[in-house]
Amino acid sequence: MITAAALVAAVRGRRLCYELAQRSPGGDDIRWAMGGEVHQVHEARGDHARGNVAVLTSTLVDAGSASAPEPRPRPRLVGALAAVEAAEPSARDLLTALSGTVRSAMGWQPPHAEDVVLARDDVRAVLLPIAEAVLRAPGAGWWQLPLDRDTQVDTELEVPGLDAAAARTTPSGTPSDRLLRWRDGIVAQEREIARFRTRHPGERMGGTWWVSPSVVGLTRTTRSLGEDGSAALWLTEDDLGWETGDLVPCVIESTARVLEITGPTDWSDLVGTYPLDVTASRQPDWYETVAPREGRWLTPDWSAVARDHDAVHVSVLAWLLTSGGAVAVGPDATTTLAGWDPD
Repeated sequence: MITAAALVAAVRGRRLCYELAQRSPGGDDIRWAMGGEVHQVHEARGDHARGNVAVLTSTLVDAGSASAPEPRPRPRLVGALAAVEAAEPSARDLLTALSGTVRSAMGWQPPHAEDVVLARDDVRAVLLPIAEAVLRAPGAGWWQLPLDRDTQVDTELEVPGLDAAAARTTPSGTPSDRLLRWRDGIVAQEREIARFRTRHPGERMGGTWWVSPSVVGLTRTTRSLGEDGSAALWLTEDDLGWETGDLVPCVIESTARVLEITGPTDWSDLVGTYPLDVTASRQPDWYETVAPREGRWLTPDWSAVARDHDAVHVSVLAWLLTSGGAVAVGPDATTTLAGWDPD
């Protein structure tokens, strides 16, 4: 049973509540208040000096900008959020807020200033009623369901200027062959980065930041959302500016062995059962993205996972509870969920 407290304890869960709050009648006050809080975080982190300021369209800029509200006293964020009437959000509001949350997920950089603010205890407390409204909303009913085998579609998104045919080219070999090559490539990359750091102490060299074997041409599906298309049309991390896409229905055999991920514990168990050490390549990015922990950094060895499972399904609530968080794998190792879309 997922609770509101668990939802606001997670970085993406808090962000979802904030995205919904912005769409409430008091949304202008919330964005205006958040603008001041964000400025303070940037100043404290020295983001402006390092050129490390993420521009987010959901936050109004500070006073003095042409697009800022008329000068007036800035409301307190906690008060503005507490004033939100926690009515059950509509299915469209939920989907739009969830889409904004997914777009904010960037596993290669430090947390957004907004997410730093939302992690404060006083802010989390006033998000609880919104989280409760989310969990009881009918429109979020499918967020914790297992794979819907009867409505799966492969959403082939097209990027402007990119040859669609070339983008869909499948690497040679069986899926098992490709996953073995993927694993060999990760191991080789870890050795290369380790040698680089030996020769260049103190210099940074990272690798890929995502956990999925997305470059080996495996089929990725999400459920159909009827008139709204598919989940993938709305819920894709690191959006590359999709403008069009084809939805191809997929048949999922009844005998397919699907591993269900329902939250951080399931993800930890998966990584602990099929561990692949990616400390050299992931630590530079993940150490700044999630709560810092010493020790090794792991991701699933998908070539080993494929021996026991035909597919892995991450539900929407599992993504909200797990993405962007430090997930312990035993006493001395950490993983996270990055670059894996909801559902």
